[in-house]
Amino acid sequence: MNSSPNSERSRLARELHDGLAQELAAVGYQLDQVVGDPALDNKNRRIIRDIRFTLSGLINQVRDEIFQLRTESIKSFDQVISEQAESILFNTSIKFEVTGQIEISSSIKFELVRVIRELIINAKRHANCAQIKIELLPSQILVTDDGNGGIDSKEKSYGLIGVRERLHLIGAELDVDCDSKGTKIGIRFNP
Repeated sequence: MNSSPNSERSRLARELHDGLAQELAAVGYQLDQVVGDPALDNKNRRIIRDIRFTLSGLINQVRDEIFQLRTESIKSFDQVISEQAESILFNTSIKFEVTGQIEISSSIKFELVRVIRELIINAKRHANCAQIKIELLPSQILVTDDGNGGIDSKEKSYGLIGVRERLHLIGAELDVDCDSKGTKIGIRFNP
């Protein structure tokens, strides 16, 4: 357990809770009021409900992040990754598969989870994919999608810049192979 109220992780958890999480919840309540308006037509009600479901998924992700920052998870790495993928891909038609099991030291676990989350989000938003596979190997994680090459190695991609920065912090490396048949990303690390 990360009980020190002065630790950087605790500070980040407080900031997320007191800022972003509260604001997202407030927007959610406003959307609930709009959806409940009897004057709203059914077409717009469906659109707003979809937005609300997406927002609920984001709120759950932020809450998961706060929990991860405040505790040392007792869940296995593959379980954490599966839960993250399920949360991110909620209310989409994208299928995902997590295979393999690996032991990850607590010193790099948080960063690897954040990297994989970002890669899943990128595939969801940019690759137009139907499936994402995450393969957990002893010193490598492979994230592949069957999309149209939406994730690429352009240096101007802020998502990939952040991924590379996180991996640099833990001494890990990123390989990106992207074409019109999909993307394969390898993360090499020392467990």
